[in-house]
Amino acid sequence: MKSITRFVTAVVAVMLMVTVLCPAQSAKPKNLGTGSAFNGKKLEMKDNGEVAYLLSFTAGKEFEATTDGLKNTDVHLFVYDSTGAEVAKDESSGPKCSVKFTPEKDGQYKFVIKNAGGTNTVTFNVKVANH
Repeated sequence: MKSITRFVTAVVAVMLMVTVLCPAQSAKPKNLGTGSAFNGKKLEMKDNGEVAYLLSFTAGKEFEATTDGLKNTDVHLFVYDSTGAEVAKDESSGPKCSVKFTPEKDGQYKFVIKNAGGTNTVTFNVKVANH
């Protein structure tokens, strides 16, 4: 009986260490469709909140993703390609972010928005170049 108790205790300890040392990845991203048809999104973000969205883009057409907030919290914007590689980011202070990127191939891109410094209403927008 002692060995089972020790085993369970060890497993719980390892799980706790993994949870602390490897924080959970952001919530599953919500698919918002095609970048060229996206009309923006307003979201209520908590302090230290994070959201993730997927949008599809066509190769060779530059897009600009932006954020703005009603309050002066620190909002950051990250863009990842389908392999999970970071392709653009804006970690400047304040609620306004802007990143431009031209996809090399058709595909989905993940946008991660993080907010710190209090709750905020954040507007996320993406514009695709017409050329």
